[in-house]
Amino acid sequence: MADVRVFFATNRNHQPGNKKQIFGRTFNPDGVAALRYGYADFQTDPKKPVLKTLNVYPDVLNEPDITKTGGGMFMDDLRKAMSRGPRCDTLVFIHGYNVSFTGALQAGALLAQGLSVGGHPVNIVVFSWPSDGSAIPFMSYYSDREDARASGPAIARAFLKFRDFVVALDGQDYCQRRVHLLAHSMGAYVLRHALQALLAKDRESLTRLFDQIMLAAPDEDDDVFERDDKLRLLPRIGRQVTVYFNPNDKGLTVSDKTKANPDRLGSDGPRFVDLLPKKVELVDCRVVAGDADPFIEHSYYLRSQALSDDMSAVMGDVPLDDIPNRTWVGRIRSWRLGEETGIKPAEPPRPTEPDEPPD
Repeated sequence: MADVRVFFATNRNHQPGNKKQIFGRTFNPDGVAALRYGYADFQTDPKKPVLKTLNVYPDVLNEPDITKTGGGMFMDDLRKAMSRGPRCDTLVFIHGYNVSFTGALQAGALLAQGLSVGGHPVNIVVFSWPSDGSAIPFMSYYSDREDARASGPAIARAFLKFRDFVVALDGQDYCQRRVHLLAHSMGAYVLRHALQALLAKDRESLTRLFDQIMLAAPDEDDDVFERDDKLRLLPRIGRQVTVYFNPNDKGLTVSDKTKANPDRLGSDGPRFVDLLPKKVELVDCRVVAGDADPFIEHSYYLRSQALSDDMSAVMGDVPLDDIPNRTWVGRIRSWRLGEETGIKPAEPPRPTEPDEPPD
């Protein structure tokens, strides 16, 4: 089967002597915002892609020309991948908690296998922060949450490097493709702190870095779109934000009930839908989540064909009313993906009509 390439950026510690896990569980010793870049080639597999080779770009220090740094080499190779053959969009992926470096890359490979825009494959860039990848969930959750908070500035730095690289092209080598963003679970918490780091640098400089921003099963508070110190300003760096949530998500139920967190955005959506920024859309995944992740219903974004098709349509700029396998549920002011009784055509929202009766 054809191989798939996954690009990556990480603030994990580099351990080149460890063939099994070349980036470890702790931060880069040069600082939590210090980044290394590379790519990995996988043999495709519908369940568990097999890592074949991994390449790390050199760590070039004190180089004023961004194109000659490891980050510059990474972005130039990514630009070429977006430009050659059928021009391909790119999806930046921020994983959740309890994920090893290799596990994060494998998730990226699964995304690459399942997503497409306009019939063309999507380039995947994984941002891997030092999630423990531990089998002791109560211990690793708290550790990962602190590491997620600390990783925000590293993501912000990567975003700014991307912006500077595009500016440096001066319009000569634009690939004419789009860049999207997906954050899963605690990755949304990492994204919150990246946004806050951008705001701290220059509150008025938030620009549209991405086309579509998608939050899948976000392990975030349900009031994040109400507060400037959380994610209310997230729509400024994207053209549209889509939140995928699942009321049956057992992973987030544990986060809510046993770890003293407020109600989770990824369980029931935002607290007040009337206060949502106009560019935020909600998609209820309760019908399709169990088929992809039958025990926990938290990682359904990876192996659900319905969700892969939906995310592909979102990235492909399909009008909301025309995305298949969605039904508008006025009572909760969100789209519902799939139906127990079969797929129904999507219906556009009608805000001037009465809400639909309860199911």
